Amino acid sequence: MPRFDDYTGEHLIPPYRILDLTDRRAAFCGRLLADYGADVVKVEPPKGDPSRRQGPFPGDAPDDERSLDFMFFNTNKRSITLDLENEGGRAIFRRLVADADVVIESYDRHYLPALGIGYEDLRAENPGLILASITPFGGSGEWADYQGDDLVVMAASGYMQITGEPDEPPVRQGNEHSHYPAAQYAAVGILAALYYRDFGGGGVGQHIDVSSQEALITYYTDAHPALLWRTLGQNVTRVGTNSTLVIPLGAYPCKDGWIAAGVITPREWDNLAEWIHEVTGNDEVLNEAYRGGNQDRAEHIDIITALFLEFAENFTVQELFHEGQRRNLVFLPVNEVADLVGDPQLAESGFWYDINHEDAAVGTLRYPLGIFHSEEVSARSRPAPTLGADNAAVYMGELSLSADELSRLRSEGVI
Repeated sequence: MPRFDDYTGEHLIPPYRILDLTDRRAAFCGRLLADYGADVVKVEPPKGDPSRRQGPFPGDAPDDERSLDFMFFNTNKRSITLDLENEGGRAIFRRLVADADVVIESYDRHYLPALGIGYEDLRAENPGLILASITPFGGSGEWADYQGDDLVVMAASGYMQITGEPDEPPVRQGNEHSHYPAAQYAAVGILAALYYRDFGGGGVGQHIDVSSQEALITYYTDAHPALLWRTLGQNVTRVGTNSTLVIPLGAYPCKDGWIAAGVITPREWDNLAEWIHEVTGNDEVLNEAYRGGNQDRAEHIDIITALFLEFAENFTVQELFHEGQRRNLVFLPVNEVADLVGDPQLAESGFWYDINHEDAAVGTLRYPLGIFHSEEVSARSRPAPTLGADNAAVYMGELSLSADELSRLRSEGVI
């Protein structure tokens, strides 16, 4: 089906066409691909993706077109409405699939097959189709049919076992961190599958199965939990913001916020000990028992932490940061959002960009750039689409439906 430039009317060499059926747990996958050039069409139910009703909202006024959550996860996508539970809707979906490269979905594993539009059904329409399924526990195994939100996946992955204070219960990470690893792995898997299909795979598609639990497990391998268990039969213990391997290491309060500090080499410890002594006059910090490597200080962690706390309360965050850097010590601010938005490093690197949400009447919003910087490839900056914004372009422009047919489908609740 021909695709045309919205402004010049010229015929385009089409980018990869991706149909995005995901909910908010997996929407980041399509956003990554859309940001860097894929034509990602978000297929929403006629009443809209439920994430449109997910706050926060500007002015704390709920509105389906003004969800900041939806806006973030759906930049550079297009939107069409389609009821997949309607036979007419499924017929239209099959026509869309015939010209698509990828479908991304995050439904229960039985949902699409029960509707007759599972992978086996769709590849009969399009043998080159790549279907990426993102679910809490993957498409096979005893837990394949289990539901899971962020807290469930955090717990099931073991991430909560290593997060929190040693004498407090396990905690999940802030925000909904478990959604990102699976979405990122799915995006990489899609790129690999497209490369295989188009450069040596004979044009054959495949089904990519991504488990959020498995993806999240790979994000904490630096703590070596499996290795510790296999060798010593022990769980990795929670250490809060501190470390039992680097001493001192952690987040420490100062006059106006928190500073993150890490001391690794003997030279760094000598620099820090001298500075602490200058400020506090406490001779204990010069104790020969604390010199040397981190393991030499391990048994003294409580005393060293107390010495550092006494020292840090004399400074502001910026004073500690800059003087620590001058002394070749790893001291960095624990940034709040306002700090990040005003960070000169991020500004100079071009990390932030602004998008005007004129259609949603929320003005200009600031977004993080994306996943990499490149002179040849840069992230696009179109706002998330309003509901069904591209119905006419896709259904009339690509599927050649008439205005009357579109009106009928809308009245029947198909779109």
